[in-house]
Amino acid sequence: MRNIKITTNTLAKICNVSQGTVDRALNNRTGISILTKQKILEVAKQYGYREQFEDDSGEIVGHVGIIVFNLNNEYFSNLITVIEDALKKKRLGTIVMMSRYNKQYEIDCIRNLYNMGVEGIVLCSVNSGADFENYLKLFDIPIVTVGNRVESIPFVGIDDFLAMHDITEKVLNSDSKRIIYFSPAINYPDAYAQDMRYKGFLSAMGDREYTIATDLDDIKVYYESKTTVICSNDYYALQVYFKSENVKITGVDNIQTINEYHLPIDTVGYDMTEIAKGVCDIIEGKKSGDIIIKHRIYEHNNLQHSD
Repeated sequence: MRNIKITTNTLAKICNVSQGTVDRALNNRTGISILTKQKILEVAKQYGYREQFEDDSGEIVGHVGIIVFNLNNEYFSNLITVIEDALKKKRLGTIVMMSRYNKQYEIDCIRNLYNMGVEGIVLCSVNSGADFENYLKLFDIPIVTVGNRVESIPFVGIDDFLAMHDITEKVLNSDSKRIIYFSPAINYPDAYAQDMRYKGFLSAMGDREYTIATDLDDIKVYYESKTTVICSNDYYALQVYFKSENVKITGVDNIQTINEYHLPIDTVGYDMTEIAKGVCDIIEGKKSGDIIIKHRIYEHNNLQHSD
């Protein structure tokens, strides 16, 4: 039998009461009937809640699974770090798996994590569609998506369309005369975030001229002045930075490398700790819907560079 570690949210569902009622019963508070309290305590004992969660040792009492594409992009390592830190405060550890952009392997990862008895799953998915959404709803644990949305499954992150729209408008209001949009992810199926960013770029550009590049080989080593390459994430922006000269570059995610090495790349950033907090709120059952994090544009002295 699967070793399920019961949370107060799970107890509330089993007993058909609110999470606040469960909290009153477990902590011997007023505002609850004797019969309801007795029922909750009996269910808690039956499922092993008290022996697993009501100790003061500070040790990890459960785990949450995190599934990302890979660790090539610094965004994912940063995401895992802040979520792990936030969950640790809840006495929850993490189990990280990588889908490697493989849809079937991602499904295997989800099933394996569930069978390990995780309390919830944080998913940056390569799958999408109604069938996959229905599959996720079969599990009796919280599942929250980051990066890529999956229909009605709870999501935590920025408005990718608006983020790219905003930074594109900033470029349009500068002295740039030539604009290139660089995103190998345009060719990726089911890349929700990247698709929204591309649509945000197109919306801001309107009927203005631009060039699309989907491969690093499409990027020149040297550009004429007043050229800007708008990249759909900072990982791509770094690739352009180390290849090209005499060009302005923008990205999305405000990764630590840009700040640490003072690279002249403007980028859209957001508070990763807010994403982690949103993830924890959904895992704990405090919130159930989408949580949209505010974004802002970070300017990093985005001058033309020449190595």
